[in-house]
Amino acid sequence: MLAVVLVLLAVRVALPPVMVWYVNSLLEKQEGISGQVQDIDLALWRGGYVIKQIEINQLNDKGELPLFSAEHIDIRLSWAALAEGEIVSTMAFHQPVIMALDRAGQEDITEDAVLDERTWIGLANNLTPFSIDKLSIHDGRIEFNAIAKDVLGELILSDVEGEIVNLHNDAQSELLTEVDFSGTVARQTPFIIKGKFNPNAKLPMFDINMKMDRLPTAETANIIKIYAPFDVEAGEFELATELASDKGRLNGYVKFGIYNLKIFSWKEDVVKDVIEGDENPLQIFVEGVSAMFATLLENSKQNLIATRIPISGDFSEPDISRLKALAGLLRNAFIEAYKLNLEDIIDFSSVAEKEQETEKN
Repeated sequence: MLAVVLVLLAVRVALPPVMVWYVNSLLEKQEGISGQVQDIDLALWRGGYVIKQIEINQLNDKGELPLFSAEHIDIRLSWAALAEGEIVSTMAFHQPVIMALDRAGQEDITEDAVLDERTWIGLANNLTPFSIDKLSIHDGRIEFNAIAKDVLGELILSDVEGEIVNLHNDAQSELLTEVDFSGTVARQTPFIIKGKFNPNAKLPMFDINMKMDRLPTAETANIIKIYAPFDVEAGEFELATELASDKGRLNGYVKFGIYNLKIFSWKEDVVKDVIEGDENPLQIFVEGVSAMFATLLENSKQNLIATRIPISGDFSEPDISRLKALAGLLRNAFIEAYKLNLEDIIDFSSVAEKEQETEKN
């Protein structure tokens, strides 16, 4: 008995460093990425283990760029599923951070494997011998950084909480994987993402709703400066979208609006940017014209510029009509202001109905 106990203790002591080596070797072999973990704790009484301080970088022709990190990942057997005769595991990511970068004149993602979902599904499956049924996120963070002309634009989603359940379904299962996430944009504006999808379908099959409440434009001022030909001095963004896809066909809409938009400011645009700064004087003309059109397209009762853009067609080449987007702007300005809420009208059945309507036309 003493010998058995000593052997078990030796195995228990040796396992964590062996597992650290195993996980690091997995990351090293994964195409398009590199990374490492610092430590692994076993929790045999819970039927699992904890991976601590994991870092993953994407590889490109310039070297390595940060992509993902987490304080720790808790992997364990699902005792609830085991009671029903299924052997599956759960993964809980604590304080995960996802980084996205867009640098002017540079291609930041040069490896297709980084964007291939099979890379990440394969890595997750290699971390546990059992199928993953639930993946949860606690205190997550998603950072997008745009860099151009010495301007850094940041958009940060934080306090992300949620889970993905029914991940282990097989191709014949009618039970869909469900997604439910929430968090804040710039630490003040709530957002939600809810829906369901079939990860085993050959053609995209999903039904996703997303809603973001009013976000002050001050939080995205630098991003707007990078991607738009004008500055936004004041306003509040709001967004709602529903998208569904079945058998490769897509249906849905995006509603986007700006409340109390202010583009042109004499003090900011003329005094600071041109007279005291080094901005091109032509910028004043561009922003003046933009401000004029903004005033024309604003619903005077709600102080809202908004549109509703229907999306349909093949998933790989969806039909997004500029004409309908313009018609939505005019409807909001002169007929009735949009309510930037979720309409709850898009699901899998609406995809088929849209397809039948298209065939008739």
